[in-house]
Amino acid sequence: HAQFLFGHYGSLVHPSSHQTLFRSSATPSGITSLWGPGLKVCASVLKAEHVRLVLRHTPSRDFSSFVVRHGRKTLGKDSLVLIEGGKEWRRTRNVVQKAFTIGAIEGGREAVGECAVAMVGWLMKMVSGEEQQRHCANGCNGHKCVQDTETGKNRNVVCLDVEYFFKLFSLDVFGRVTMDYDFECLKKATSIDNNNDNHHDNSNKTTCTCFTSPPEAAAFEYLERDVGVRASPKNLLNPLIQCYWLPTKHNREYYANLKLVNTLMEGVIGLKLDEYLSRVRQRQLEPKQKQERGGDDDEEEEHNMITMMLRSVMEQYYQQPKDQQKQQHHHHQLNSSSCPFSSSSTTTSFQESDIPTTTMTKSDRTQIINNVSHILHTLLVAGYETTAVSLSYTMYCLSKHPRCQDRACEEARRVLPTLDDNTKFDEDALPYCKAVIMETLRVHTPVIFTTRVSSKDLTLDTDDDGGMVTIPKDTRFVIHPTMVHLDERNFDRAEEFLPERWVRWENGGWVDRDFEKERKLAGAASDEAAAASTTPTPPPPSSLSDKYTKENAQADTISAANPQSFFAFSDGARNCIGRRLAIMEMTIFVAVLFRDMCVDLAEEGYELVKERRFVILAPNTLPIAFWKRD
Repeated sequence: HAQFLFGHYGSLVHPSSHQTLFRSSATPSGITSLWGPGLKVCASVLKAEHVRLVLRHTPSRDFSSFVVRHGRKTLGKDSLVLIEGGKEWRRTRNVVQKAFTIGAIEGGREAVGECAVAMVGWLMKMVSGEEQQRHCANGCNGHKCVQDTETGKNRNVVCLDVEYFFKLFSLDVFGRVTMDYDFECLKKATSIDNNNDNHHDNSNKTTCTCFTSPPEAAAFEYLERDVGVRASPKNLLNPLIQCYWLPTKHNREYYANLKLVNTLMEGVIGLKLDEYLSRVRQRQLEPKQKQERGGDDDEEEEHNMITMMLRSVMEQYYQQPKDQQKQQHHHHQLNSSSCPFSSSSTTTSFQESDIPTTTMTKSDRTQIINNVSHILHTLLVAGYETTAVSLSYTMYCLSKHPRCQDRACEEARRVLPTLDDNTKFDEDALPYCKAVIMETLRVHTPVIFTTRVSSKDLTLDTDDDGGMVTIPKDTRFVIHPTMVHLDERNFDRAEEFLPERWVRWENGGWVDRDFEKERKLAGAASDEAAAASTTPTPPPPSSLSDKYTKENAQADTISAANPQSFFAFSDGARNCIGRRLAIMEMTIFVAVLFRDMCVDLAEEGYELVKERRFVILAPNTLPIAFWKRD
């Protein structure tokens, strides 16, 4: 399947070729040889231990020059995802990591819960017809009254192409948790006047399309897709696409959307910077005794992600001149002292007092805002569409497996008996709903593949009797997470959707499974009690799930999943910083949704077709029907 000029690049960008390229063409040990553009030697591996070895031994990546050029044009030259490695990557990664603390993420639970309740509440109104009367054009086919084949009752159904609405939800969550700013995307999208100018033609649609994206959401969407369009192989030789300076319609739209996003980002960041500087200035003016009270005055800031990011960026920005002065002084000491080891440290700790709150220059302020803006834009691109696509795949999987909907509903109603201002959201108290997310990500990982460049020779086993193969240094590895997850060597019954591989029923509730513990117990074959304890105790039948007794029994026998074989968030030093936030966000949404609603595919005979969007593998279209649960 290789081409003379581009090697296997053409197959890599076409999802329909991935099964053949990564699995069918692999050796018995799961290794595939590939050719990249310019005759670059590439390889792919499927065994989990091989994948871990590749991802953990180096953070270095090798990007197409077209991807880097267009990505940096939109995201900035310091975009974390586009830095190939080295000190620059470690420096930028450190800035971002300081903001994604456990406290900062847990502090966003309430905001995530409120966004989820608002989204589900709007869906409930759509089903009841309240929102339909306000927003939908005449002839909208997205709203139906159908008869339940089991109960014979009529039920109101709303059919939506779900990815669009999940993007609104994801952007609202990102704004509130990461930027401390409310985009109000769902509110703005559902407040459009009911007139023909804002509505699409629904005559041939099975889903409701009577909503227009808010300007902010539309701009983010445009810029994210623009990078993929310009870096696409079919556009590499098209000057109208490659040249930003040409006065084309495409470029005018690009700059208009980029200006909207930059203006919004810079405005929010500038406001937060002023608030932070004001608090620092106040603390600097306080008497020393008050500053030594224990830091209670700054407790709210510690859980504010954008404030922590600003602090981290300023620390890096103002630390460099101090370190340079220290190094110069240290160098002078080495030259003048008879003892060359008289000073062992050249790093000066950063203090808030180092921030020039009253004398910060305009250029310094602009540089700090730009740095934070580039980080936030990168985080948005990395997490906004991937979360929306993952939730879309979750709806697809649960539409195909209604028994999992019932189990999720039972858990949600037990943990969240009410949804009001006093509700405490905690994804750790919803292990089955979290297992649904983990299993969806395993079967349908939204990121197509990740790459690494080996910094040394890597020796891999070949499944033969002691056979080994050495992959030379500087080989580019292409890791396809979904293909790895669907390999039977990594997961039992890998092709099946079984959340129960992540959780087991114990003491009246679902709990996370311990792979290592169960494996050790299973190895004690002579101990019958130990062997028996490896089989999860099935939950008792209930009014919801007892109709799936056979399917549930088969699911409950699945062996525990090995978390070390799960690569939806990559692995090693370059793993996904936002993993915890993404899982929290999706788990809480699934619990809130399936507590009171059901889903199904809106089109009979629907087949999932995936399309590539830059580095994302998303459903081409995904019509889902929602209705109220009894």
